Amino acid sequence: MTEFDNSHGKEICDKLVRKAELLKKRPYRTWNANFGMIASLGGVIIVPILLGLWSGGYLDRVSPQRFSWRLLLLFLGFLWGGFNAFCWVKMENKKIAKLEERTEIRSKGEENE
Repeated sequence: MTEFDNSHGKEICDKLVRKAELLKKRPYRTWNANFGMIASLGGVIIVPILLGLWSGGYLDRVSPQRFSWRLLLLFLGFLWGGFNAFCWVKMENKKIAKLEERTEIRSKGEENE
């Protein structure tokens, strides 16, 4: 029979424990900070959609075509808002990773002392 190597499982367990310790050390956010983050993410998505609706309605009145400007620009606003949200979340994840890296380095320094 082959022997079972549990070193990979131990690495995963150690990594999870380290992440849990970092979460405990993370500064607590109040409800209004979380609400602000959700509201700004909503604004990043909603504003381009509303701009598409408004400008599409204007173009439908000024320059009528066989297609609906409003629907076209609504769809483009949706795509633009989704792309903005993707970029915003990616940027926030980088900030969180950098903060966790700093706290991890700090905690390793405290362990060595």
